Amino acid sequence: MAYEDVIDFTSHPRMVVVRDVEKGRVSDKTRQTGYQERLLCEECENQFSRYETYASNWLLSAKLPPPKEPRELLYVHKVDDYAKLKLFLMSLLWRVSVAKGEFFRCVKLGRHEEQLRQMLHAQNPGEPDEYGCLITQLLPENEIPVERFLAMPAMTRVDGHNGCLLAFRGFAFQYYVSRHRIPEGVRRAFLNRSGEIIIARAHPGQIPPLRDLWNRCVRAIRRESHD
Repeated sequence: MAYEDVIDFTSHPRMVVVRDVEKGRVSDKTRQTGYQERLLCEECENQFSRYETYASNWLLSAKLPPPKEPRELLYVHKVDDYAKLKLFLMSLLWRVSVAKGEFFRCVKLGRHEEQLRQMLHAQNPGEPDEYGCLITQLLPENEIPVERFLAMPAMTRVDGHNGCLLAFRGFAFQYYVSRHRIPEGVRRAFLNRSGEIIIARAHPGQIPPLRDLWNRCVRAIRRESHD
């Protein structure tokens, strides 16, 4: 799902994969295939596939209206099925936690991993603030095509809350794993039961949990372009 529209198997353009590493390349543009692991049985694979198709049609591949002016950085997006989109978002969070590959090594959800598994198995999307997710549409950048930008998943700490950050296909997804005392403004931005979600628009370097990784990525790409 994260690689759709990122890899074109007819022309083999490279993804811009960004890894949070102390040594070696931060930015890797040599990879042509996605990170794949066998995580699901056939029944669950089919179930998750329905969520993915829905999210692709209603969010990831949807033509969101561009900002009419620079200050218009929030957009209220409306979908017709709260459960399908919420379960899609939860399935992403669960999968990056249970994945064993090196690219996913930074995400460990502890007891929340089992809680998510049970909710997904029961097809229970929970309340809007249960594993709520802030979604940001990434604004265009000069150095990197943001629609091909894939960041290494990472745990975050925002305003005293444990969370997880994913970035792919031109969007950043900031999950709130802990639920206590989430600011009201943040709660209002989560997908609600009416199918409304507030989508922010920002450059990757403006997103605090992503800023350092993005800046190092840009520096690496600039350095590589001069080598």
